Amino acid sequence: MEKFLMIIFWIILSFYVFRLAFRYLFPWLIARFVKKMANKMQQQAYQGQNNQRHDEKVKVSYIREDEPKINPNIGEYIDFEDIKDNEKPQ
Repeated sequence: MEKFLMIIFWIILSFYVFRLAFRYLFPWLIARFVKKMANKMQQQAYQGQNNQRHDEKVKVSYIREDEPKINPNIGEYIDFEDIKDNEKPQ
């Protein structure tokens, strides 16, 4: 009986410890993580502004070939007409 009461005691104690941890410790850890990430993003944005190059020319490393042209000898264009469902073709 004594072991059963000790097991119940430890279960209840661990329940309250986890409850307090998630109530106070977990939000504090999340807030700390968010502040660190915000500071990191702010520093990266500041460094990005300082590293911008305004006077350099654009270098193109790949020149696109001309688009393939359609051969005019392939065929001719046919314009099809829509037929309504209630009309029968004659």
